[in-house]
Amino acid sequence: MIMKLSRNNRISTAGFTLIEIMIATSIAMVLLFGALYSTSETLGVVREGDIRMHTNVNARRALNRLIKDCRYASEIEVTGTQQTGWAIRISTTGALAPGEIEYTWGPSDNSLRVALVGGMAEEVIFDVRTFNVDTLKATRDGIEVISRISFRLIVGLDDGHATGAGNPNPERTFELAGTTWIQRNDWNN
Repeated sequence: MIMKLSRNNRISTAGFTLIEIMIATSIAMVLLFGALYSTSETLGVVREGDIRMHTNVNARRALNRLIKDCRYASEIEVTGTQQTGWAIRISTTGALAPGEIEYTWGPSDNSLRVALVGGMAEEVIFDVRTFNVDTLKATRDGIEVISRISFRLIVGLDDGHATGAGNPNPERTFELAGTTWIQRNDWNN
């Protein structure tokens, strides 16, 4: 009977102590917070990559559009400087949409805009911190014309612009450049 009593006593005292439970819970919490921190850091890196990629893709599309408009222009007029801003007026003679297009950039607003001459301007690249235009001129039938045009842009990454928050950071930029020879549509006529 004594033996039976002590066995019941052991069964009723089996289990974890409060200290053991607190230590196990603390270890589990440290591991959980470590996993959450690691996940948030990974999401931050992914978000930064997405911002850079989307800004780069949009800026590259706009630059390609500008280069293509210049390549097939019948006439190009470039005015301005890096300090005062640039205006690039492009005359097109295409059968689908003849007319004049004007790209403008100013150092005060840092936006590259495009508009049909006399129409509303549309912002095509936001936060263009530097915009350089370089031209090569040639003489064709006694007239000096632009035969090659080059663009170099430094674009800022602004993760809040798309959401309306907007927080430019001078450290976060990337550079784009493009060059094209002008293939005038009206030279063959």
